[in-house]
Order: sequence, then C-alpha cells, then structure tokens
Amino acid sequence: MRIFISILTILAAMLAIMSCEDNFLDRKIDTNYTEEQVFANYNTMRDFGIGIYTYLPAGFNRINGAMLAAATDDAVHSGTGTDIQSLTNGSWGPFNNPDDHWAHFYSGIRKANLFLENTVKYQTTLYRDTITDEGRNDYRNQTNDIRWLRAEARVLRAFFYFELIKRYGGVPLITETLEVNNDYNISRSTFDDCMSFITSEIDAAEEGLRLTWAGFEDDKNIGRANWGVALALKARALLYFASPLHNKSNDVARWKAAASAAHDLIDLNQYNLAADYEGLFRAIINDEIIFARRYPGSNSLERSNYPVGFEGAVGGTNPTQDLVNAYQTTNGLSIEEDPAYDPQNPYENRDPRLTMTIIVNDSDYKNRAVETFDGGKDGPDKPRGSRTGYYLKKYSDEGLDLLQNTTSVHTWIYFRYAEVLLNYAEAMNEAYGPDDNAGFSMTAREALNTVRHRTSVNMPEVLVANKEAFREALRNERRVELAFEEHRFWDVRRWKIAEKTIGTPVHGVDIEAMGNGQFLYKYPEAPVEDRVFESQMYLYPLPQSEIIKTSGSLDQTDGW
Repeated sequence: MRIFISILTILAAMLAIMSCEDNFLDRKIDTNYTEEQVFANYNTMRDFGIGIYTYLPAGFNRINGAMLAAATDDAVHSGTGTDIQSLTNGSWGPFNNPDDHWAHFYSGIRKANLFLENTVKYQTTLYRDTITDEGRNDYRNQTNDIRWLRAEARVLRAFFYFELIKRYGGVPLITETLEVNNDYNISRSTFDDCMSFITSEIDAAEEGLRLTWAGFEDDKNIGRANWGVALALKARALLYFASPLHNKSNDVARWKAAASAAHDLIDLNQYNLAADYEGLFRAIINDEIIFARRYPGSNSLERSNYPVGFEGAVGGTNPTQDLVNAYQTTNGLSIEEDPAYDPQNPYENRDPRLTMTIIVNDSDYKNRAVETFDGGKDGPDKPRGSRTGYYLKKYSDEGLDLLQNTTSVHTWIYFRYAEVLLNYAEAMNEAYGPDDNAGFSMTAREALNTVRHRTSVNMPEVLVANKEAFREALRNERRVELAFEEHRFWDVRRWKIAEKTIGTPVHGVDIEAMGNGQFLYKYPEAPVEDRVFESQMYLYPLPQSEIIKTSGSLDQTDGW
C-alpha cells in the first residue's frame, strides 16, 4: 500500500492561516460567516471537517527548538537555559510546563464536537440533484465524503483525548460543544473512563472509515485517517492502559486486550516494514507509515541538527552516550557482553541503526569526515558544538545546502508498522510469555525478531528464554528502533522506571585525537547533564489557570 501525506500538505497552509486566526473556519468571529452558513453547503462543511486535522500534535523541534528526546536519557540540547531544560532539571509545574497541550487538544476536541453536532443531518443538508447523472454522482460522492469525515472526526477526537490522558491522567470528557453560558465547573473523569471512551469511539467509527485511501481520487486524500490509523491508536492506547503506571494490579486481561488490538492491525495485511530503515524517515511514499504529518519544504531541521562545522548549522539535539551504548554489536550482544567489542573503535560492528540514526566521530557526512573530537571542526569547543560528541542524523536531508537555503519536505510519523509489531510483542510477552502465540499468527518473539530482520538492519534473533529477560530485550529494542520518535519519554513513565533512567545524569564522550593526523582517538565517557525526576512527574500537573477557571472543580494531579 502506498502512503503519501498529501492532505497534510494542504493542512500546512491551514496552519499558516491559523497563526493569524486561532479558529480556522470557525469564522463567525473573524468573518461574516455564521455557524449555520458554514454547515449549509458541502465545501465549507468539508473544509471545517478537514480543519480538525490541524490540531494533531506537532513534531520535530517543537519545544523551544528542541526535540522531546532531549528530555530523556537519549539526548541533550546544545543550547542552555532553554525550555527543554526545565523538563530535565525539575523547574516545571502547574505554572510552567513546556509541553502543556491542555488548551490545544481541547480546542481540537471542541472543533470535532462542533463538526459532529452540525453534520448529523448532512444527507438532507447537502444539495441533492436527482435528475441528472452528474447531480446524482455529486450527491453520492459528497454524502460519502461527509460520512467518512464524521468517522475521522471521532478517531481524531479519540487521538486528542489519548494525548491528554497520557500527559495528565484522567481528564474531563466533553462530548458536546460548550458555549459561553455553559457550566464550566467540570470534574475530571477517571483514566479508566477516558480509556473506555477512546476505545468505544474507535469501535463506533469502524463502519464509517475507509480501509485505505490509496488509489482513490488520484491519491489526493491519502493522509486522512483510515481503519488502520484507528486500530494503531487503539493498540497504543490499550498498551498504555495495560502498563504498570495505569495497571497497578497487573490485570493480565488488559495485556491480552492490547495484544488483540495490535494483532487486528497486523491481520489487515495492509502494512509492511520498509526495507531501508534510514530512508524510511525521508520517504514520501512508504508501506510502513500508517499515519503521519507532512511538513512543507524547509531546512530548519537540518540547520538545527547538522554538525556545526557546516556553514549555517547552529547545533540542536545531541544524542547521548547512554543511547549509543544501547545499540548492540552485530553479534546481538550488548557492548558489555561482547568480547569482540573494541572501545577504541566503538562504532564498528554495531547494530546498523546506530549510524543510520546518529552522526558519530570520523563518519562521512556531507562529503567529509565529521570531527566531534576536542579541537575538531564539529567539536565541543565550537559555538553550539555537540555537548555529547554526537549529532542527530535521523530525519535530516543530508543533501541540503544551507548557504543556498535549499529545502525539502519532512514527515513526522505518528504511527508506523514497526511500532505495532513491538506493541504486540510487549503485550503478548506480558500476557502469555515470549513463545506462546495464544491462537494468534505470531508469538512475541517472532514479532520482535521481525523488526530486527528488516533488510537494512538484519540483526540476530533475540534468544533470551524467559518473560523477564525478554521484557528487557523488548524495551531496549523499542529504544533503538523508535529513537527520537517521542516514545522513550512516555515509555519510561508507563513502565514506572523513570527515576533510574531519565532521573539520573546523562553522558557523552569526550573524544581525544591521538597523534598528528593519524586519526586515532580515545573515547572516555563523561557526564554532561544532571537530571531530576520525582514521583509526581509520572503525570503532568493541570495548568493552574484551568483550576482557577473552574473554581476548583478540577482536582490537581496528585503530588502537584
């Protein structure tokens, strides 16, 4: 199946408009259109429905120029005193949260509610010409499109609620449009109730969703939610629901439900692993991508992540030594376990995803050797030079010329097939162990090794015997396979291991060049940034302004 994020290119233009108009197409304030006029004809009705997509979460350098990975043990940001550091040094809370999305996602929920409320009778609202063939076709196509959009709106609303509850825990469930005279003293629903709403919305949307947009109307609608997107969301949400943070009694039924949901998507036989791992994140058409957001042409990602020795580069997200150490050797062993590992040549014979994701010292990039050693062109003594000895490679277009201001499009992936396989492997292992397929098409081990057998990766199979050892192998696999895709930040929280992962100092490597021009190096590790994580940080505090707004009806998150 071909995935091309065409419709989200249109949405990028909407986002540009939204920078001036906070509620695109909700135009009774900004123009002469009334709500009734917006929902009186197909074009404005459709545009309003498509506008819900603009509330999808942003990607890339969305926190003051830093990626969210810089608030985990996978990376630091080359700048200092930026918003991302407040997430790592403990100086955030109800009055200051760089990742506060409360208002944003509730705005998206309001837009979805408004669309669903005003399109209930869309079949009688749309102009109907029953005389001509063209008129009948137009009516059929328009009613189909609004029917699909109504189902998509329910999936998007469920997505927004999931983004809220993974941050805040239980939140108010608002399923109708609130007006100025409504009672705003709304209390929080439980996490369980929110999860029930999310899964029920996805199930209810099934009948109205297309299975695929590929091949329909010259692929111009690809990028809209389909049944695969809904199943991917359901599988991820149920995995979070089963995880230790939200499943204190370790109810195995939750793990079974998460495994079943992931298998439903696998069973569609609609998605496949891309052969080229590195190219996956630069691709426009790809069988692995389930749902993504395509950004218009730019070079801001490259400008903030190219090694600083290249003209125009200003530094950015620096991968840590902790992450580098997580990549196994090509023997399928950790660097501590493999006697063949050479600390003087630390990047040789390693999992290929290491150098597909991270720019390492003395590797070829943009037609020269990268110099992250002390005194090198890209070294730590240069302005905004890497603090860890590494630069981020994933996502960037190596071919751009920053001096000429050349640009390319970038795709932020929300769901891809490899994650679904890893979600399935985790849930299956917790429910049944690594080698019991429980009547499904594959075991946890088979799903995990499928990811490792990607053509361009081809890592040895995971052979550990028991559930506990497989759990650790799975967690490490998620870390390297999904690096910089905003999973690690949430994974260590749902696993309840944040204190010993993102709450401890992170490390880099202080590379020393040995001899004049002999290209021999030493790679001593060194701490680069202290980190703070306290127990209340597993969930975000509600914005204090929202507590005040509701006269205290909203309870603050425990510990805040």
